Amino acid sequence: MAGGFGRGGSAGRTALSRYALLESTGVYRDGVSQHPQEVVVRFGEASLILMSFDDMPVAHWALASLRRVRAPGGDRAALSLTPEPDDAWGDAEGDESLLVTDPEMIRAIEEVCADLDRRPSRLPQILRLLAWFAVAAAVGAALVIWGLPYATQRLADLVPPAQERKLGDAVMARQISLMGVGEDPVCATPEGDAALKRLSDRLLAGVRLHVPVTLEVIRSPQVNAFAAPGGRVAILSGLLESASGPDEVAAVLAHELGHVAHRDGLRALLRQAGTQGLLTLFLGDMAGGSLAGLTQMALTASYSREMETQADAFAHQMLGEAGLPAGALAEFFGDLKAMQGRQTEGLARHFGSHPDLDARIEAAEAADRLEGGAWRPALEDSDWIALKEICAG
Repeated sequence: MAGGFGRGGSAGRTALSRYALLESTGVYRDGVSQHPQEVVVRFGEASLILMSFDDMPVAHWALASLRRVRAPGGDRAALSLTPEPDDAWGDAEGDESLLVTDPEMIRAIEEVCADLDRRPSRLPQILRLLAWFAVAAAVGAALVIWGLPYATQRLADLVPPAQERKLGDAVMARQISLMGVGEDPVCATPEGDAALKRLSDRLLAGVRLHVPVTLEVIRSPQVNAFAAPGGRVAILSGLLESASGPDEVAAVLAHELGHVAHRDGLRALLRQAGTQGLLTLFLGDMAGGSLAGLTQMALTASYSREMETQADAFAHQMLGEAGLPAGALAEFFGDLKAMQGRQTEGLARHFGSHPDLDARIEAAEAADRLEGGAWRPALEDSDWIALKEICAG
């Protein structure tokens, strides 16, 4: 510790010279041993010298470093000297301390040690504490922003595709039942099924996913499409009815396939279910209550903004490689903006909950490789009509 001894220059030296021969006994704790030691206390040139009774040096304390602390037993005539002034004598482990009871030695120490009762500033400790809080907050934020998405992706990669598919089948069945679309919810006609397969084949040409994709049309007025874990993708008939053409449907489908490729349904589930959900999926304990519990969690888990952005980017690339305009996704998002004011259910409400819809429109327009040039539509007219009428039967 910094500090001076004496009450100013020559006065301090005069006091030291006056007390040069002064001695008293004291009780010394070295901060290591459990037992205190009785010592002889003397003044040196600028230090307090502690000697054993056989005249062997025990310790030297710089006078500038001495501080008064609380003495034991409430005896106000006693002094306890230690580098840590907030502790009572002998309280703090690892601290050297000295107890002096001789009144004349106490007066001498008080006279030559100007900083005896000065307390160190708490500001450095407060600043260190604030720094630790700032570091902890930064680490926590980093885990949320970067660590958690990375961890859930790595955990999702551990789940066997067969287990993911089993979960996805349960999620799709439960989702359809919650929609209340009747006893025959899945739409199918030979012509419509063929058109849907041609659309899927065009988008997935050259794309390798970890699971095969099962694509189906569900009878529902909602303007929506969704992907369940394990490659299950559903297009609702309301989307087919509202879309301006097959390119918009292809764009929405490409976005959902992005969720499949990134296993976003599984990642969102693992954020909620944690280690227990991972073990259930990994070990294959997918019966009864375990499957029902995970299914319910999967239905309530939501995609993060990062997941949506990544699915958009996947769709941009997929559409470009299929020779389709990414601008169709921008047009669809533009339609959704118009739908928001009419409280449209399904996909419009979903995307309307994301405040960056304008940015997503700009990104899709910027990613359009065709730039207004000619392209072959996602489906021929006859196929598009067959797909739109797949639920008419």
